[in-house]
Amino acid sequence: MSDLLAAVVRATASASDSSALLDRVAQLLTSRADWVVADRLDEPDLITRVAAYDAHGTLTLPDGMGPAPARRSSAGSVGLLPSLIASPRRVLRLDQAALVELTRAVEPHRALQASLALSAGTRELLLLGLVARDAVVGVLTLGSRTGFRDDEIPELADLALHVGLALDAARLLAVQRTVATTMQTSLLPPLPALPGLRLAARYSPAARGLDVGGDWYDAFRTSAGLVVVIGDASGHDVAAAARMADLRNLLRAYAVDRVEPPSALVSRLEHATDVLQLDGAATCVVGRLTPVAGAGWRLVWTNAGHPPPVLVHAGRAELLETPADLMLGVDPAAERTDHERVLVPGDLLLLYSDGLVEVRGALLEERLELLRRTVEQRAGAQPDPLAEHLLSTLARGATDDVALLILQVLPGSPRAAAIAAGGRAQPVAGDGVTSAGAA
Repeated sequence: MSDLLAAVVRATASASDSSALLDRVAQLLTSRADWVVADRLDEPDLITRVAAYDAHGTLTLPDGMGPAPARRSSAGSVGLLPSLIASPRRVLRLDQAALVELTRAVEPHRALQASLALSAGTRELLLLGLVARDAVVGVLTLGSRTGFRDDEIPELADLALHVGLALDAARLLAVQRTVATTMQTSLLPPLPALPGLRLAARYSPAARGLDVGGDWYDAFRTSAGLVVVIGDASGHDVAAAARMADLRNLLRAYAVDRVEPPSALVSRLEHATDVLQLDGAATCVVGRLTPVAGAGWRLVWTNAGHPPPVLVHAGRAELLETPADLMLGVDPAAERTDHERVLVPGDLLLLYSDGLVEVRGALLEERLELLRRTVEQRAGAQPDPLAEHLLSTLARGATDDVALLILQVLPGSPRAAAIAAGGRAQPVAGDGVTSAGAA
């Protein structure tokens, strides 16, 4: 492999998108040409000028050639591109005599291109088609005032083949990102605004280039109060997101269908995934918050094989560890258990997915304790700053998706909170720290 081709391979591997890729390649090719122009073909029939360079840096193009990122329609039918597409190996080599002949072409854009090349002192013009899946997706135009050696052409043609594949991969990744972002946005909803509560949520994908995965958070009003969910369907790709969507949508439907404890809600969810033969392998915490007259909010939750929530009360953080229930997708008849706490003004509840605490080579118990200490050290923080801190510290370098849902109890009227949550303020029963079983 030549030094130039090796440099191009490294540049295309590290480029952030198709424009950055073509820009870097154009710069590198100035070692073989007096000037280089890089164009990208965009749907439906547009050519976009991405970069232009000579040995001194950015090339100032004549008005007729258009500055970057100028776009021109009818790309496949006017100018030199049709001749390039029809040429062997998608390489078009034009000497000075051919360029002079082209200045008399009937098609005006071909004549303009040839005239502009000659005005730059070009003795030979080389057009390299960037091909992917038998289609030209871009063009590199090289101009030389001395001409190209015959032995340079095969090397430059091979280089163009590599750049074409890399450009196509960058474009596919951009499409994938757009689809994934749209999908994730639809699956991770905005949080409701409730008197007496402040909420924050974050989602950080593990897969580079994807904004979608199997982790999810949710918070929505029902007639029985505010339902909060954190979940993790196996995997962190588009397939995992599809499984997550099934679970999330079924859970939402069941939560508004009738008033029942979270344990019964999760049992119905698991029964449905079994009957419908959905891939329901997942962990989750499902909770319901209802206002308590004069005391705050009653939280009732069930945990299906998920890491324990963190509760901050009076400046101290604790892991709400409970006897383990099975994760979803193992046994449709598994017993589910409810647990209960009363949250008072100043309390903060953190729900999170396992990507925040599971690190290869580290004990889970140690990571959970690190999370507890980290949250306790920032006990006075509001939900949004705390979420940002957790993502920038514990989640840095995570190899799995990370979802966070944080809520903080604020001083407020229980009656107003009850109306906003869709329920009624309830009296306090007992000390508010009991747990009860449900099937």
